[in-house]
Amino acid sequence: MSRPQLNSFGLSDIGLSRSNNEDVWVAMPDIGFFALADGMGGHQAGEVAAKEAIENILVSAKTFSSAGPISCPDLVIAFRLAIEKANRRVYELGQELETLSGMGTTLCCLYWTEEAVIYGHVGDSRIYRFRNQKLEQLTHDHSLLARWMARIERVLPVGAASASSYPYKNVITRAVGTSRKANPEIAVATYEPGDLFLLCSDGLSDTLAPSDIEKILERSSSLEQSAAHLIEKAKIKGSSDNITVLLVSG
Repeated sequence: MSRPQLNSFGLSDIGLSRSNNEDVWVAMPDIGFFALADGMGGHQAGEVAAKEAIENILVSAKTFSSAGPISCPDLVIAFRLAIEKANRRVYELGQELETLSGMGTTLCCLYWTEEAVIYGHVGDSRIYRFRNQKLEQLTHDHSLLARWMARIERVLPVGAASASSYPYKNVITRAVGTSRKANPEIAVATYEPGDLFLLCSDGLSDTLAPSDIEKILERSSSLEQSAAHLIEKAKIKGSSDNITVLLVSG
């Protein structure tokens, strides 16, 4: 079995109210690696954090992609080490330079192999899989909102909890660069012909419900059209954050 020919398309928009774009993404279909980061920090430090994280994990991805066949368990370990290495770089920069103090970034990334898709994330940037016209969220946000929703849903009927009533919607509990350890979540997903993976920043996912995303992916005829329509819909619904989408199909 060989890795399928991969197609990808990424698009980023500054949004309705931000003065700069702190989202960064990279697509390397030749090695099967894709990543997206959403930076945070004043004086453009968030943009620095996102760029440093992406550049560092890309170096690691190129290294283990050139090492020959690697088993899924070993790739999971390599992925975790790569994210922690990127975390150390961002953290040390923040410690060295006062202008970058406290900076950090979310990170989500995937590596498409012959056997499966290895993916990892820190923070609330998300990865979805669109299969047979159904959208599935693969990652779980590292945020106070996600914790609160999980607790509420244990005691209330499904769908009864509302994110809009929670006052700390934008507080994440893990990030790359804010502490010595990032503690990423790494997982393995299967893939089938026709599968589409979507990586996005919270400028999209905070505004569009999964059903909105699903409908746009169903009705779009290309990755380019899907990306443009997703961002357009998020802006129509009032997203004030940077909005970035990265689509990958095999």
